[in-house]
Amino acid sequence: MKFQQIRSATAIVTFGGIRFLIDPWLAPKDACPPIPGSANPELHCPVHELPLPIPEILKVDAVIATHLHFDHFDETAMKAIPKTMPIFAQDEVDAESLHQNGFADVRVLKYGGIDFNGVTLIKTDCIHGQPGEIGRLYENLPIRKEACGVMMKSSAEAKTLYLAGDTVWCEYVDAAIRDHRPDVIVVNAARAAVAPFGPIIMGLVDIEKVLAAAPKATVIASHMDNVGHATVWRRDIREFIARNGTAERLLVPEDGDVCEF
Repeated sequence: MKFQQIRSATAIVTFGGIRFLIDPWLAPKDACPPIPGSANPELHCPVHELPLPIPEILKVDAVIATHLHFDHFDETAMKAIPKTMPIFAQDEVDAESLHQNGFADVRVLKYGGIDFNGVTLIKTDCIHGQPGEIGRLYENLPIRKEACGVMMKSSAEAKTLYLAGDTVWCEYVDAAIRDHRPDVIVVNAARAAVAPFGPIIMGLVDIEKVLAAAPKATVIASHMDNVGHATVWRRDIREFIARNGTAERLLVPEDGDVCEF
């Protein structure tokens, strides 16, 4: 199993010999305007350029789209990804959107699992915001509030991988960890927040809860250092690691880095 951090939530996961591109945000640096209500109101994003050329990033067998927000599947990706590429969408709504953008092989993730060349992909739920605020937040934008995570299993891999997706710590994450006992957990950990609605993905407090819920797992902090509404940066997680002695269990890859298990 390999996890290569590309940029923000975009990553390449090699699992059971299959290469999956996760949440492709392929726009050039500074392509997106500042995000209203963010902690960094002047900051364009993505903050950094891609660490690899797009043709290299697209040397994969399939794409997993946990949802279609601008920083997870953008117009650049829509144009660059071959229309015959297998793409796994969180639900029928996103699948239809991808079909309308010309993709011919769109498959919908299932809670009971869906097989792709010997790898089982299991849909897990997310809460992409604060309970009680999430509806108002996304109505104001307006974009869909739904997002998902993915559990990966294969007879060719000794370990299980859990991509938690764009979520705060919640009962769904707790249940996914309890039910599947993943060995490697990827969390989107920039604690992105839009005022006045609070954080919409995990931060340091959430990471602590993940570490406590999965004491034998390795946790990877992804979705870092590239969005203007981030309130936690890699330096903050590294300070957390230094204070808590979790260097063996909590990894913070730079863009382009590969974590191998």
